[in-house]
Amino acid sequence: MLDKVTKETFEPYVKQFFALDLDGQGSVPLQLIDVLSHQVHSDYRRAAPDGATLRQEGFTLTFCGPRQPALPQRMYNLEHESIGKLEMIFLVPVAEDENGRYYEAVFN
Repeated sequence: MLDKVTKETFEPYVKQFFALDLDGQGSVPLQLIDVLSHQVHSDYRRAAPDGATLRQEGFTLTFCGPRQPALPQRMYNLEHESIGKLEMIFLVPVAEDENGRYYEAVFN
């Protein structure tokens, strides 16, 4: 499913919550804060192995979660009531403030 998602898939769900699965040990709520498009540079030709499909436009999802537990950088499963289950999303912690911890998922 991840090869078919686009930034438009997520844009209607900004400010909504996703449940991050803690390997069957509960879940952590993550609020989708932003969906940011990547700039495409015309100087670069996108390459892929034969038969591979390239995403038309890259984008980054930014989530905010509670300060604890602090989630390490790795693959996680997320679920949203409208989108459904998203398996193997690579999340990277990027910041922390009084609102919580922030994580990014980059789709190229």
